[in-house]
Amino acid sequence: MAAAAAVAWLAGLVALGARRIVVSLDSLSNYAHVWWIGESLRAGHGLPWRMPVLGHGDALTYPYAFVPWTAAGLAWPVGDEHVVSITLALGALALVLATFYAFPEVSEGWWAAATLANPILLMAPLAGQLPFEWAAAALLAAIGSWRRGHRVAAAVLAALAMLTHAAVLVPLTALVVAAWLPREHDRRGLLTAWAAATLAALPAVAVVVASPVATDSSTATQIAALAETLAARAFVVIVPAAFTVLRRSGRSSLGPALFGAALVMNVALYSPLQLDQAWRSLVRRPDPTVAAFARTGAFTTAATYRLLRAGDAKVGMYQLLRAGARLDSEFFPESMARRSFPDTASYVRFLLGRRVDEVMVFDSYDRAFGTNEHRLLAVLAASSACVEGRRVDRRATGPGFVVYAVTATGC
Repeated sequence: MAAAAAVAWLAGLVALGARRIVVSLDSLSNYAHVWWIGESLRAGHGLPWRMPVLGHGDALTYPYAFVPWTAAGLAWPVGDEHVVSITLALGALALVLATFYAFPEVSEGWWAAATLANPILLMAPLAGQLPFEWAAAALLAAIGSWRRGHRVAAAVLAALAMLTHAAVLVPLTALVVAAWLPREHDRRGLLTAWAAATLAALPAVAVVVASPVATDSSTATQIAALAETLAARAFVVIVPAAFTVLRRSGRSSLGPALFGAALVMNVALYSPLQLDQAWRSLVRRPDPTVAAFARTGAFTTAATYRLLRAGDAKVGMYQLLRAGARLDSEFFPESMARRSFPDTASYVRFLLGRRVDEVMVFDSYDRAFGTNEHRLLAVLAASSACVEGRRVDRRATGPGFVVYAVTATGC
């Protein structure tokens, strides 16, 4: 069964790496940022630190993932979008290998099969969580190094993990250290290594704070999103660690039962974790609707678009960028302001704050989120009135969408 699980994993990683674009829950932000880095390097401009085509002009190129995105950006002129897919697959492989390096007790038999069936581990590549893959792999390698007495290597790897994905790995590393501390003989050494690694990761923390997503959403929203993300992704470490404790306690016979439990959890979490969309990434192709619109005369190059759509895994946002547009948000849901507005005046002020020139709204957005934004756009367009110095006009329509222009014309 362990061999079968390993073969299935390898087959899945080959399938992901072979795709030009992996369309999944969190995958498209990787393509957007690596494209920006790769094109800057191709033009001889070096590494770009800002990404003004995102986040209403204020986005940073590296909100996280400096090492994997830069590596993929360097290869972009050779492999284009394929390099991102390959980097995603390699990150998943590194995560699996690091898991067994950190916890060799679960690297064989039913224990290995159960570990490989961990739904959170499966979710990382299938959902396109490239930064988290590489960061978690570094943390697990740090755990394995510490357990083998390689203290300096462990501190360096922990720092690399936190630098790669500060928002999740800084608290996750702290939790790992806190959980292990009562069992550690050299507690001072562990705390010193952790403090040094965390200090080295502070620049990444500063970047997260400086990113527009930190100001585009409320503190409560950010905390809730972080807590939800951390609670789920921590099981990449919790599951193999728990299996290790069970096996070292002499309960080796539990292996088959734990494998069965892992399969049951995959079924139970299928809807809550949106595993249906994640698994579709193995065969899903990008929806061409927005790309087709960008080839028409209704598309405005260099305009800032607010794209309101659900169900396309943010493919439309990426297609607008590649066509020469800018976006009012980043690829993080917290940055997209999916909410209702009190009235037309407050809504127009919001659009002005985001420097929005065009709003492209799909019917799918209304069905998924139920906000009043589409209705406010329709009201503004029907009245042709100037509100807060701007008017909204209906510019174009297409299959399932309407495009509205936000201008100062006539005001």
